[in-house]
Amino acid sequence: MLKSRTVEACTPWQVQETTHLYELIIQPGAQLIAPEGKFLTLTVDGCGRTIAPGRYCGDVVVSVTEPYVMAPVGLHLNFGEMFSHGEPLGPEFNVPLQQAAVISDNQVVEGQTVPAILQEGSVTGQAMQGVYVASVEDDFCGVVVEGGSVYSIRDSRFDLEGNGHDDWQGKGAAVIALDDSEVVVDNCQFHYSGVTRCTVEAAGRSKVTVKNSRMINIAPDGEDWVGDFSWQIGFRGHNRLAQLSDNADVRYENCIMHSNGWGLLSIDGSGDGRERPGDPEWPADVESRGYAVTMYVKDSDLSLSGPRQHGYGAFCIGDNHITFDHSRVDVFGYPILLMGFGGKGRFDVINGSTITGRRFGALVSGDDNSTLHIADSTFKTGKSCICMKGSSTRVEIERSRMTAGNGTVLQLMDCDEGGMNQVDYKIPVGRRDVRDPERDLTKVSATEDVTLVLRESTITGNFFNSTTNLRAHQTCMKGGMGKLHDRVLGIIPPAPEGMPSPAQMRHNGNDLRGAFNLGVTLEGSTVVGVISSASQAYREGLGLITQANRDELSNVTQTAAEPVNNGVVVTLDAASRWEVTGESYLTALTIAEGAEVAAPAGKTLTMTVDGVAVAVRPGTYAGLIRLTVD
Repeated sequence: MLKSRTVEACTPWQVQETTHLYELIIQPGAQLIAPEGKFLTLTVDGCGRTIAPGRYCGDVVVSVTEPYVMAPVGLHLNFGEMFSHGEPLGPEFNVPLQQAAVISDNQVVEGQTVPAILQEGSVTGQAMQGVYVASVEDDFCGVVVEGGSVYSIRDSRFDLEGNGHDDWQGKGAAVIALDDSEVVVDNCQFHYSGVTRCTVEAAGRSKVTVKNSRMINIAPDGEDWVGDFSWQIGFRGHNRLAQLSDNADVRYENCIMHSNGWGLLSIDGSGDGRERPGDPEWPADVESRGYAVTMYVKDSDLSLSGPRQHGYGAFCIGDNHITFDHSRVDVFGYPILLMGFGGKGRFDVINGSTITGRRFGALVSGDDNSTLHIADSTFKTGKSCICMKGSSTRVEIERSRMTAGNGTVLQLMDCDEGGMNQVDYKIPVGRRDVRDPERDLTKVSATEDVTLVLRESTITGNFFNSTTNLRAHQTCMKGGMGKLHDRVLGIIPPAPEGMPSPAQMRHNGNDLRGAFNLGVTLEGSTVVGVISSASQAYREGLGLITQANRDELSNVTQTAAEPVNNGVVVTLDAASRWEVTGESYLTALTIAEGAEVAAPAGKTLTMTVDGVAVAVRPGTYAGLIRLTVD
């Protein structure tokens, strides 16, 4: 028979087994204690509640369950190996989870499942169907799928409130896929209200497909520190909506994804060179490229907004391949964030995708020879369409429209990010760049510089290169950001004392934070605007950027200026046209027979090379090239 129970103040209740009540009163100072190695879940009418003083009435269940102990994944795995100096990781790196259900090799693990919180529907070793999971407890997870399980989660809903304390490991996630599991989530609802808490965690070597689903996390006010550890990239916010770790693959199809956090679709600690066997459900060219991690987003709506938010739509870091296919991405910050180390990153925006950036469209930072491919898509941004710094990257734009609020399509600028242990950035006010005589400004290296190719596009806007060899990021104050960030030094670790950095060893002494040449190639395209080397200036009177004014990062005004170390090389094929709308400075120009470089109607274009007037006609020119419009 059900009964009422009162836990007196200062009196512990040792809960030995799952207990059903119609009333539970927990007085202030009382304690409910689980058996060693287990955890307690309090549910009232099927809803998970935080165990706290109060009176609980209805179908009250105190469940005793074994936690799922997760081995390190993602960045925890990487950092754990770093801190253990290559030794086997100890148990301190394992993370115990509190979860509603565990599926292992297509078996429900009874001792790790909380039946009282699995409302309606059914849970078997093959599927979760029509289930409702609701909880207001911090860190409480939904279903963990591990081993070689092939599992479906359909027509289910997860209403989870409360904070997460480790989204790298998926604490508080509704769905966690591990090992070699294959999980399909179809027609499900994820409604969250909490910080640092992801809806879906794809980790290990899992393959996860989420379709016809709605994923929402609206974090409440407060706890300003969350997300601030990465303010050096301009982030503000409280959570990431979904997470991909290790060597997982994830596909989102016909989904609605919204958050007010600092990110929607995140990738951490991914890639080991593994190739996934061919699969007709995935893009046909993925296997041929050999990318270990794939995120494919099709026919979906992604949005990130809110008064406390500034972040990204999807983050490509390391050995990843990300595709937006017929999707709509509306983000305050950077709809696209590319930081692909080792030349292994690739970010495709293809097949009619629409990218709306309330500031920028894409941020490319700290990238090492990756590709940003934009085809059949539309960019509309409040500032520049593409902001690039500290990167050697290839950008390909095909049959696309680019509309920039500040008139700049490509903003190639100096790096103002010094790593996640950075305390400030001192703007180099009054410092002047000095010409490096060893730099050849007339050529563009595929590995050391920035290349942009326009194909079959008509674009109105400017392309500026304001990079220098000042390397002002080196004057950042560092340290005091906590053990993790001080030791790991953010995402760009330093080299041992006296040794060149990894980037320098790959790039002939260039650490990818100095001056770049910019190559702009037009293939069957038209540009109406300025293509030029440039100077850059932050807001007048601004000399220091800190966490408090982080939105000033990247917020520069570029003005056409003579090159110092920042060459600009422009090439037009026979079917291309450049309508020069203002003064432009180049270091090399190739005009094919049939191509046209001209002033707007009613105006005159004048070109000089090293101060000597030259007719604008097909040919190749090198030196200090100045184009003026009168």
